[in-house]
Amino acid sequence: MWTVPNIISLVRIATIPAIVALVWPGIESRITCFWAMTIYALGGISDMFDGYLARRLNQVTVLGKFLDPLSDKLFYLVTMVALLQLPGPRVPPVIVMIVLTRELAITGLRGIAVSEGIVIAANEGGKLKTTLGTLGMCGLLLHYPYLINFGPTTVLIDMHVTGLWLTFLSVAVSVVSGVDYVRGFVVAMRQHRPAR
Repeated sequence: MWTVPNIISLVRIATIPAIVALVWPGIESRITCFWAMTIYALGGISDMFDGYLARRLNQVTVLGKFLDPLSDKLFYLVTMVALLQLPGPRVPPVIVMIVLTRELAITGLRGIAVSEGIVIAANEGGKLKTTLGTLGMCGLLLHYPYLINFGPTTVLIDMHVTGLWLTFLSVAVSVVSGVDYVRGFVVAMRQHRPAR
């Protein structure tokens, strides 16, 4: 149970309240947003390693199969909902609705597929969605404009706008990959039913 990958997933879940507290209305500032982004970025990096370590160390467990996707979804969704509290709002509510609908629908279909003994291969869209989503969330958490030095020139980058665009791309990819998953699920169910 207490494998390194599982501990990483649990630590990622444990950091969620810290991120929420740092962007809480009345507390949120340029400094707190920077630290919230730092914690979120570290969590995103750890997400790339727990699955790899589980396979490399031969520590794939039933608990790990539950914790890894749970920590990913909680990390992203709770942070996104927390940003809804801030003026603007920081994240368009329609984006949150689309993401929640997609995640709940795919989670439900995965549960049905498992109960039917069907394995649906993951597509590359999921990895791209996660990468864009993590980068987008980091931008949304930073929020404020920053002067970035590119050697001979310095550019003022609005992190909120950058984060929004990356989040829009992530949501677009997630919708496409979700449709692909539903299509794969329907095909797999049609092939599976006659054999029963």
